[in-house]
Amino acid sequence: MIRLLFLLLGARALKPMWRLLMVAGVVWMLLGILILFDLSDGVLSVVLDTLALFLVIEGIVEIVAAVSLGLRRHWIDALRGAAFLFAAFIVVNVPWDNNIGAAIVFGAAFLIDGLLRIGSAYVVQSPRWRVGIVAGLIEVCLAAMILFAWPVPHLLTVPFCFALLLLTSGYALVRMALPLRQLPDGASITSLPLYAARNWQGGKVHPVVTDDAAVGKGDKILNVYVWTAIGSVKDPERRLLVDRYVAAVDKKGVVSTGHSALEMPPDLYVSHYPANDIDHSPDDFRALLSAGHENDVPGRFNESLAIEAAAWCMPDQKITFCRFNPQALKRFWQAYSQDTTYNLTARNCSTTVIQALDAATEGAAYTGRPWRDLFRIVSDPHFWLMRIVRGRTEAMTWTPGLVLDYTRLLEQVIEHSERRWRTRIGEAFRARRVLVHKHGHAERDRTVS
Repeated sequence: MIRLLFLLLGARALKPMWRLLMVAGVVWMLLGILILFDLSDGVLSVVLDTLALFLVIEGIVEIVAAVSLGLRRHWIDALRGAAFLFAAFIVVNVPWDNNIGAAIVFGAAFLIDGLLRIGSAYVVQSPRWRVGIVAGLIEVCLAAMILFAWPVPHLLTVPFCFALLLLTSGYALVRMALPLRQLPDGASITSLPLYAARNWQGGKVHPVVTDDAAVGKGDKILNVYVWTAIGSVKDPERRLLVDRYVAAVDKKGVVSTGHSALEMPPDLYVSHYPANDIDHSPDDFRALLSAGHENDVPGRFNESLAIEAAAWCMPDQKITFCRFNPQALKRFWQAYSQDTTYNLTARNCSTTVIQALDAATEGAAYTGRPWRDLFRIVSDPHFWLMRIVRGRTEAMTWTPGLVLDYTRLLEQVIEHSERRWRTRIGEAFRARRVLVHKHGHAERDRTVS
């Protein structure tokens, strides 16, 4: 969470605040310890109930906006709103059920995430795979503690998990703040050691972001294109979630993992592909998932969307950004494109797009008032959904489906974070009236003709 938050704010906003950030990290850890030692005092329930209220409002806004614009086309927004309402129900203190529902949800979440982390670490075999397995085992142990109500009863599950969040995020904040004071002027926030984790570029590719290349809404746009696995296969055999986030298989047994690309018109196109098609047959697909250098193959960078679409097909998803740093993106691509090596798990099309997007959007949420920006980001539910998506990729790898989810959420946080709930509902209703007006005109024209 801290890494993602720092990336959105950027080094220019955070470096002058390193002392305050370190103090905040220590305070968070102390608060987490105090909560763990005194879970039953009920003081935290006011904070959690307030959080639940914000989640309820956000969920209602998402559902109302989706209904106004048409559920058939905006069902994913309605689903996100329902998820916010469900999260509010879990967070709020409900004494009559002894919070068993929250215990089941949190316990199941820790258990599933831990098992996925262990399985992903074993299959992918990244350089830090042993750390992934240890982290997964810790999550499984926490799940057992929560589900069996020992040593914490079900009623205190939410405060217990909140205290763990404070401890882990406070520790990460201290780890980030200490080296932040020694960060050279103009350096990227990703130069910090904490970004050396898997699926973060770690400052090795674009270590410098100068002050004269500030993020803002200029005359350029940034497009992220996604060929989803299910959208790039004819007559697929449907597999729930697998064909959305991993790979789709057609009736002939051919596997497609989809594709991701990034474009800054008119002269920059980021699309990484193997020089020769990799055989995605189901027999050896498991071995190809290893992130080791034994699976490195020669790669190529496609020249443009037009050339790529002519050779295959047009992408079925597109997300556009206006707030980004064109110069940082160019510097990143100048350095990254020197090496064409392709690895299906460690250096694929999706990891390339995300690293380019990180370079382009570093500091994109900073408006000149760091504390206000920080509160605005952490109070945005889309940010927490982004953290969930990013957490999954740290255990596995980026896929086109995860790129699509992440970029949609990132676009909401960066481009629309200033919109109030009332404004968003008003825009949805105005768009609805425009659609109805156009439909009425079309009906009258057909009647006259």
